[in-house]
Amino acid sequence: MDERLTKLEMKLAYAEETIVTLDQIVTDQAKEIALLTARLEKLEKRVTDLAEEDRDGMVENQRPPHY
Repeated sequence: MDERLTKLEMKLAYAEETIVTLDQIVTDQAKEIALLTARLEKLEKRVTDLAEEDRDGMVENQRPPHY
């Protein structure tokens, strides 16, 4: 009985350590996802702005200057 209790306590300690480790990993990943989401939104806005500038600056069917 004592040996079984010791094994259970060891398994519980290992499980608790694993939970703490996984919690930290998930927290770090959530921060990274938030950062990447913000960066993606900025890039999407930049692409949209550049596309609008390009569209406004070019007359339809006008050849680019390098032709």
